[in-house]
Amino acid sequence: MNRLQRMAFLAGSVMAGFSASAQTNPAPAPSPQLQEFSRGRVAHQRTLELTLGSYALANIALGALAAGRERTEAHYFHRMNVYWNLVNLGIAGLGLLGSRKADPTTETLSEAVRRHQSMKQTLLFNAGLDVAYMAGGAYLIERGRHNADKRDQLTGFGKSVIVQGGFLLVFDLVNYALFKKRGDRQQDALLGRTSDGVGLVIPLR
Repeated sequence: MNRLQRMAFLAGSVMAGFSASAQTNPAPAPSPQLQEFSRGRVAHQRTLELTLGSYALANIALGALAAGRERTEAHYFHRMNVYWNLVNLGIAGLGLLGSRKADPTTETLSEAVRRHQSMKQTLLFNAGLDVAYMAGGAYLIERGRHNADKRDQLTGFGKSVIVQGGFLLVFDLVNYALFKKRGDRQQDALLGRTSDGVGLVIPLR
């Protein structure tokens, strides 16, 4: 056996060893408690997006019917509701697509905890944006008071933004509270958190 053949044989042996190791030592499946934690988050996300999507569809249908043709304050109010909820519908659709791709049976503990915390942070960030939306709506109304030519448009748009921002503020805060109440308790149990801090749980097999 020449040098090249010996090197090829050695490389083949190493690769075979890696393959055998991968076959005999598969990654352990997540525990039932971890899978329940992940499934709960994914299910809540789907419910959240379905609720937002249903609200958006109802607003789009109602706004399209109620806007009418006469350019009154009510017309602009309902028109903005349609515009706003077309965006909400798109966000809900993208969220549903993302939740469908999620596989809670394969998440590691670190991934599940990170995604749970990320969801809570996103909801809190959105709540801050909702307050900014409402402030923007109030600004539009104030501008309408000093602009007679566009008073109906600015006032109608402003009132719509305040209503939609108010709904989203309540929506985001309620869902944050639900995520925290359900998920934090399960997360603490998975991490072995005690009243004195975070403990370390080492399963014995």
